[in-house]
Amino acid sequence: MLPTSTHNRLANQVNLSGFTPSKTVTHPPAPSADEIVRLYKSGQLSAELASYHELDEGEDDPFIRRCIALHNNDEIDLVSVHSEPVFSGLTGHAFFTLQHFYCEAIPKLVTSATALMEFCRILIEKAGADLAATQPNIAFRTWCQNNPSEGTAVIREARAGDQLAKRFVTFALRAAHDVDSAIDFVRSYSDDRRLSGMMAFVGMTFPDAAAAQKAISVLESFVADRADDHVRGNALLAAFDVFKKHNDPETAKRLIEAAAKAPGPEMLHGLAQVIWLHHDSLNYKALETALLAVEAVNPEHLGTVRTLDLGLRQLLGTKSEALALDFLATKLRDGKLTTKNFETTAHELTHGDPQRLYALIVRWFLSGSIELCSNISQLVGIDRKRAFDTAAPPLGLTAAQQIFLCRKAIGFLFIKPVICCSILVSVLRLGDKDVEGPVAELLFDPIRLSYGGDAKEYLKGIPATDPAHGPIQDALAKDKDFYA
Repeated sequence: MLPTSTHNRLANQVNLSGFTPSKTVTHPPAPSADEIVRLYKSGQLSAELASYHELDEGEDDPFIRRCIALHNNDEIDLVSVHSEPVFSGLTGHAFFTLQHFYCEAIPKLVTSATALMEFCRILIEKAGADLAATQPNIAFRTWCQNNPSEGTAVIREARAGDQLAKRFVTFALRAAHDVDSAIDFVRSYSDDRRLSGMMAFVGMTFPDAAAAQKAISVLESFVADRADDHVRGNALLAAFDVFKKHNDPETAKRLIEAAAKAPGPEMLHGLAQVIWLHHDSLNYKALETALLAVEAVNPEHLGTVRTLDLGLRQLLGTKSEALALDFLATKLRDGKLTTKNFETTAHELTHGDPQRLYALIVRWFLSGSIELCSNISQLVGIDRKRAFDTAAPPLGLTAAQQIFLCRKAIGFLFIKPVICCSILVSVLRLGDKDVEGPVAELLFDPIRLSYGGDAKEYLKGIPATDPAHGPIQDALAKDKDFYA
């Protein structure tokens, strides 16, 4: 039976999962060493590990220090508390408080690798799909750094086929910065140990560029091997993590070209991550190759689409911006995706450089693609008063294209009259006499016949010095209400 105070505190934590105490909430002080031992012996320590305690600002947590000291003195066993009945009932914020405790404590514990790996496994599985679920892996890696002989034993046991060691060998290899062993795992095994060796390179410190290039060469052979798409994708990501520390444009080009040949879903996801996370390591040609390859992504694979959205956003405003906009147009053209699927990129287009947005809208209208034109309304956004203060000359449009653009603007932006008017005005600024009459008529009918208010005020605000002023006035002079 739990003491009343502990029971109430645990009940509150379990029921209020997701609640983050503010600085004004009062928490109990850390229990004494004797109280910690008593809680452990009574099977109630896990509830205390899931509790907040008062700390002075900048103070190390005395509770963690006491627990570590008691564990290392064999008075309690911190890696066995998962056997307590209370532990299984911890959820939400209470559980992640306990997990944070262990992430702080694990690197300093004196214990066996097997016991610690089993406990880390339990913590990770209990955390489920939460983004913080794998944090114990980082703590285990640090523990291996602090206990190199134990880390070596994990590597040895993984070679022998021990299931638990195989699960954690990535972090033991990474902790030891054991490049040769990681390469050997990649070359020697065809099971999950191959992937463990690949992932060990991520975050590993290489002694020199030659060692890094050796690792990349091994990974590159698997990027090119189309037998296993899962292995290919992981090899690509591991290679680029190594590559970013030892930048070599020719290596990046080879990796992208190999990855772009008949990529499966996981390789496409890997390429999307490279575009997002390593675009600054790719030259224009390599980036173009990568983007052409990921055009094949299945629209139903929304995780990959989301990653591409983040990558495209990174390319806006760079010398590779045109590649990003071409890719966006290609993926929207078949109607299976919309700008809502590229929310981050669309937001930047809507609120960023207005000239870029204007040029994009013109291109999409002139394409004649119904799907692209339909997406323009979302790109423009909900602010119907926003006008483009620009002209069309840099786009080099013919008279027929100018009139076509204006008709498309009216057709797809009719409910946003100010923006629609501003596009027509941008065409009038070209001063093409063959275009002025038809476009000015469109401003009167249907725009002025359908809208007053903001559209009227926008048109009245065109100054006399503006090249569009004359045609606007001529067309609207017959509107007796225009000057009212």
